[in-house]
Amino acid sequence: MLIPFFDALAVIGLAELGDKTQLLTFGFAARFPFWKVLAAVFAATGILMAIAVVFGELINSFIPAFYVSLFAGLFFLGYGLYTIFGREEEEAAGKSDGKNPFLVVFSGFFLAELGDKTQLATLALSAKYGAPLQVWLGATAGMVGVNFLSIMAGRWARGLVEPKWIKYLGAVVFLLFGLYTLAELFFGWRR
Repeated sequence: MLIPFFDALAVIGLAELGDKTQLLTFGFAARFPFWKVLAAVFAATGILMAIAVVFGELINSFIPAFYVSLFAGLFFLGYGLYTIFGREEEEAAGKSDGKNPFLVVFSGFFLAELGDKTQLATLALSAKYGAPLQVWLGATAGMVGVNFLSIMAGRWARGLVEPKWIKYLGAVVFLLFGLYTLAELFFGWRR
């Protein structure tokens, strides 16, 4: 029976279209290597969907959404400021300045999606069908597929725009997401 797989694939894929993590993934892809972004998005998605399928109710019980949103908003603001004011020696020397692109993308994506509508939808689908493996595979494939499009668009933009402008565009995206997340948290703003 493949219905849980295809339902999860369609529901999560459609729910992810136009989501904030698509823009976030676009910014990451314009800044970091393709395979590291794709691997980090895949790993974060796989873990998030597994959490939703197996432990979704525990997250809601033990980690209040307020703290998840607060941490995510502060992370986005911090990374946006770091992007603007951090050293950029690795572009000239081809070296890393200590930040691991995989970990940056993984943590940013993970925080942005933790408790998001796609994770809650995955939890609901798992409860509906009682087929956690099929729901997990479908939800993961749907989310990674949609974000793959964002990675491709980010890579395309990287070739057209000067790297310093991509750096500033990425910083603005992170700052806006941080401000939006905190405004939504403290003032009740919704999409």
